[in-house]
Amino acid sequence: MNFEQEFRNHFGDRFSDLYLKSVVVSESDNLCTITFLYPSKDENLTEEEKEEIINFISDLLKLEQFKLKVKFLKAYVEEKLIRKSISQFFEDKFKLLNTYIHDEDIGVQISNIDVLVNIKVSPRIAEFFAENKVSAQLSSFLKDNYLVEFNINLEKCEDKIEEVDLESVPLKTSARRVQRYGVQIIKEVVGKDIPPNPEYISYITSPKNAVIVAGYISNLARRDFTIKKGVRAGQQKAYFTFNICDGKGKLDCLYFCPKRYEKDLEALEENMFLLLHGDVKFGLNSNKLVLYVDKIALASEEEGETLLDDEKEEENFKEVEIEKLSATEQDSMFGRVVKYNQKIMTHTFVVFDLETTGLNTDLDQIIELGAVKIENGNIVEKFSTFVKPTVEIPYEVTRLTHITNEMVEEAPPVEAVIAKFYEFTRGCVLSGHNVINFDIKFIRRFGQMQNLIFDNDVIDTMNEARVSRLKISRFNLATVTKALGIELKDAHRAWNDAFATAQVLLKLNELGR
Repeated sequence: MNFEQEFRNHFGDRFSDLYLKSVVVSESDNLCTITFLYPSKDENLTEEEKEEIINFISDLLKLEQFKLKVKFLKAYVEEKLIRKSISQFFEDKFKLLNTYIHDEDIGVQISNIDVLVNIKVSPRIAEFFAENKVSAQLSSFLKDNYLVEFNINLEKCEDKIEEVDLESVPLKTSARRVQRYGVQIIKEVVGKDIPPNPEYISYITSPKNAVIVAGYISNLARRDFTIKKGVRAGQQKAYFTFNICDGKGKLDCLYFCPKRYEKDLEALEENMFLLLHGDVKFGLNSNKLVLYVDKIALASEEEGETLLDDEKEEENFKEVEIEKLSATEQDSMFGRVVKYNQKIMTHTFVVFDLETTGLNTDLDQIIELGAVKIENGNIVEKFSTFVKPTVEIPYEVTRLTHITNEMVEEAPPVEAVIAKFYEFTRGCVLSGHNVINFDIKFIRRFGQMQNLIFDNDVIDTMNEARVSRLKISRFNLATVTKALGIELKDAHRAWNDAFATAQVLLKLNELGR
């Protein structure tokens, strides 16, 4: 059943400004709550209109075991509410930003057409906004809640982070000073002898022991719990939670604190630069990675240096590019027409393509990986990166792909790329052109080397094309795209081929084909 289409067929254009905000089902309360929004400029719905909508939904859904509750909320565009929503967005999505952006840094100008949000940020936070597409996500979030267009403007200003007088912090530990790989240890807080060679947080994508990271602390909080078992049952014990951010990634941290270190941890302040050691594991009752800390040191970052992820390798690897291609926006109940079949609309797909050093799936290596993610029939996200092989790229491969050894010199290693790709594809159906005979074999081979099992369902667009009504004798990507009227630009480059293949998958699964 297509709820949106049924609603439109029944009511026509009578409630064209009504937007579906949320559907929440509480099994414990046997309650289904549906919330609608409508613009503040519209007249209030009458009680008769509300009753009519509720009766229609009740008859349509036939919720025999659940009570139905329907809310109709006006989206009032008020400065106070908008500020509160921005703070909530940062808290839910980017907690680090609430540390750096305060209410006085945010300006809100409401017009009859749209809303301008001006945010004062330091150059470093502006880079964070750009890298994480924060403005686009915030704009979409606000539009979903207020039903008007939002424009986000960043006003760069001097970094307002205050210098921390490390010597004034009352830490009862011995002091030493070590300088390696751009990090200086100033004071040991917990434990001793952390090697000052941290790795990029963004490269930590799976559980790992003996991890060393460095970055700025935020959201430090103390909590207490009662020991339930053993000789210390009934006693109180403290633990501290906080975030660590190195500018390229952020990690949740947890430290179970012995009593003798409690004052030392409480003396830590926001934005201090720390060096941490511990094991990365999945958090309790969640799939989120958490650093279980066992050593902490106050440190400083050397000017002009970067944090490196290998003691013997001093290269500054380029990051894997994961980019939202379009902000996820709430659809009008009446504005979207389903274009594709159930296979497309009920799954999330990752369509990918590889460039490699050769055709031997057991021996050759990956030099480029490109992918796009499809949700609800829309291409919403891009994954693109070179991969640094351990062998020279053959001349014939460079001639075909135009990828040179110089182009991959600063690329991340395959271990980092495969780990990132594993997270990118979690819970998705994988697809590609001739993917079953070629691309997926490389992915699974390098995944197994890190105990990452790519057991996703796989759909090969070459097979999809073979069983379609296309009147062609060859089914390579160039021929199929030409037959479907899809542009294949700069073939034999991973992301270009993946993007074209994604369009092939969608085209072959259009309703009515």
